Amino acid sequence: MKVEDNGMSLTHLRWPALTLASTLFVVTTSEFQVAAMLTDMADDLHQPIEGLALLVTIYSLGSALGGPMLTWPLRHLRTKTSLIAVVLAYAVAEVAAGFAPNFTILAVFRFVTGCLSGATFGLALTLGMALTDERDRPRVSASILSGLVAGTLLGLPLSHLLGMWSGWRTSFLLLGGAAAVMAAGVAVLIHQPDRAPAPDGSDHGGLASWALWSRFAASFLTIGGAFAAFALIDPILKRGGLSPAQATGTMVAFGVAALVGNRLSGRAAPGRARGWLLIGLGIQLVALIALGLLPTTPLIVVVAVIGLGATGMALNPLLVNRVVTVAGSHALSNTVHTACITLGVAAATALGSRAIATSGGLTGTVLVGIALTAAAGIVVAATPDQRAATREA
Repeated sequence: MKVEDNGMSLTHLRWPALTLASTLFVVTTSEFQVAAMLTDMADDLHQPIEGLALLVTIYSLGSALGGPMLTWPLRHLRTKTSLIAVVLAYAVAEVAAGFAPNFTILAVFRFVTGCLSGATFGLALTLGMALTDERDRPRVSASILSGLVAGTLLGLPLSHLLGMWSGWRTSFLLLGGAAAVMAAGVAVLIHQPDRAPAPDGSDHGGLASWALWSRFAASFLTIGGAFAAFALIDPILKRGGLSPAQATGTMVAFGVAALVGNRLSGRAAPGRARGWLLIGLGIQLVALIALGLLPTTPLIVVVAVIGLGATGMALNPLLVNRVVTVAGSHALSNTVHTACITLGVAAATALGSRAIATSGGLTGTVLVGIALTAAAGIVVAATPDQRAATREA
């Protein structure tokens, strides 16, 4: 196997990157499974749908809060070892959730899987970046994050199909089995090169740095701004006058745009991420403004939604790029970054729901997206790119 500098060539990274992307795909699909099977779960557990919907919130809180707390005690282990252990634990908890006899026990397992999912994202990114040198990290992170993008776009329909085909409990068992397969894949297909021990005091991933927290804030605002509208994409398309077939086609185009945007974002060289990120935020802002000003013009709505697909989640590689240049490829900082993104989604959807409830309608939630995106642009503009950090995981 050819080795270049501190990592493998991009050709030899194909299978490791695919394995890590597939791991994120499984975890992301599992995140959406409850939302896709609420009716069946409510009937089986004798719970109201609004009560079961709390399982989505519980999972998100586990990911945002528990992920960093779980990563901290693992910081002295090899990243590969930690990732295998976390994904295996995720598989066990996911299978156990499928046997939960009541809502309370299911909620506990959903919180646990949320915590493990947050740690999985940070560790997968860290391991992927540890396999290559600084120059190729943006492209590698984009390849890995394509699993997150695909899981976000396909997780809901896939979980719905699994639930229809086999029932909600079997869906948990199948996804738990898929997670176990991914843990085996990491063990067999990925070889983590030896690294020099981290300098004293660097095991916190640079979390005391203002520059790092400003980048966390930018990610919180960027993804939050996109999700304020993305979470309500179906009613937004209906308001735009699109037929069911046209709405489906637009959602497919949204997904394609997200995958293409993710790949393009991964090609930005370190030191140039801010410029590309500002362009992406500009497109996202224009798309949201168009949805706010011309919400019933079909062509404008379609173009704006595709624009949101090409930005939003697709900007993740640029956001990761800017974090890594400050903190290095460190598991704890990557996990905290994931937590900030998750909190951005939760905050945006909560604010959007509040805007709708206070008579703002769908335009109210679009305005929330505009405000968050504009704030993200200000934060990014105020924080220039830095030279890549030398610390490694």
